[in-house]
Amino acid sequence: MTELSNVLRIPAAQYIRMSTEHQRYSLENQVTAIAEYAEARGYAVVQTYADAGRSGLSLKGRDGLKQLLSDVVTGQRSYSAILVLDVSRWGRFQDTDQSAHYEFLCREAGVAVEYCGEPFENDGSMVSTIVKNLKRVMAGEYSRELSEKVSRAQKQQARLGFKQGGQIPYGIRRLLVSKDRQPRFVLGFGEQKGLSTDRVVFVPGPIDELRVVRRIFRMFVEQNQSMSSIARELNGRDIPSTNGGTWTFARVRTVLTSELMVGYYVYNRKTQRMRGPAKRNPPALWIRTRVMQPIVGARQFARAQQQIGRRTGYAFSKQDMIDRLERLLREKGKLSSVIIDYCQYTPCCRTYVEHFGGLRAAYAAVGYECRWRVPKRKRNYSDDQLLDGIRRLHATFGYVTIALIEADPDLPTHQMFTDRFGSMIRAYGLAGFPITKREAISAAQKRAASRH
Repeated sequence: MTELSNVLRIPAAQYIRMSTEHQRYSLENQVTAIAEYAEARGYAVVQTYADAGRSGLSLKGRDGLKQLLSDVVTGQRSYSAILVLDVSRWGRFQDTDQSAHYEFLCREAGVAVEYCGEPFENDGSMVSTIVKNLKRVMAGEYSRELSEKVSRAQKQQARLGFKQGGQIPYGIRRLLVSKDRQPRFVLGFGEQKGLSTDRVVFVPGPIDELRVVRRIFRMFVEQNQSMSSIARELNGRDIPSTNGGTWTFARVRTVLTSELMVGYYVYNRKTQRMRGPAKRNPPALWIRTRVMQPIVGARQFARAQQQIGRRTGYAFSKQDMIDRLERLLREKGKLSSVIIDYCQYTPCCRTYVEHFGGLRAAYAAVGYECRWRVPKRKRNYSDDQLLDGIRRLHATFGYVTIALIEADPDLPTHQMFTDRFGSMIRAYGLAGFPITKREAISAAQKRAASRH
């Protein structure tokens, strides 16, 4: 009798979604409510589409809804209705037309959409249309209000000195504390707090790392070394970086620019609301809180920032950069990335690449012509020659980027690497370098083990 009644029922699919907002929206509760609605209205649920732990702000990451729409539009379905708990489960889109569009696609394909927990019938009447649109506006407004509340709470926590997400630089650790600021333990890499009432604060790292931080500042400020050369020297001395990885230009720069090195936590540099694009905030909106004792002196930190401004070209006009490069050419008689990096009065090589589109263009601006035997774009390279070029750049700079490949006179453009090996990532892997964080950590551990 039950099988016969199921045959006579209307086949339907159910769509369920839950982010992290409230227990009433748990997947189990949605399934139960939809099952009761289906039983009362003569539907038989034959397929389920689910998005667990997914925000309704956009379609991104919602594979369940994507598959539902694909099945409906292409006709690859065995049902004639879709059951959803309420309008907000369909989505909390900021543009209410987006939710209406997806429902229209289903209706246009002959599939009805039923809201099982709403007090109105989705029958296309004027009343249902008005109520649905109001519900969509309310769903979007709920997300906006929630975003504002979360933002205010995060700013308040930052003012109290509690960490609000993001990476931490070398030489700093995260300490888990109770709501009364009683220390619990230092969090390791990848570890998160277990209780919502706990908080995370910043503390200085091991003494060996603090020595390395101070050494980096001395090398940069007093010895006038470039960030690339600092990374090369640290890697040459087998000093591991964050989580045992290798030192790079970016990691050295993070140490030199983080105000945590002088004891201050800076928050709200950028604002990103409801999965929108990140926007830079003016310094007046930054939240700066003293959270620990400084690792380096304020005067040395300020000198480092002045050096960075000069080396990255922010303190120079383009013509000024050209004038300084001309002076260097007159003194040395030739130019190279190493000569530029070790010069005290020019920005670093990386800056010239970024501002002029490559060293070739920078050289041309000062009338310096490199003597290439064969134009690099016309030479024939073997696979081994290409991979050896990557290894050479890594040995020189401590890292490899597309900009370095483009600037190297003995290598072709990165497009040849991509055409030959499929992608730059694959080329890096074939050259023997880690292409994932896990591989980088493993390689660093092997190097440390070999030293012992």
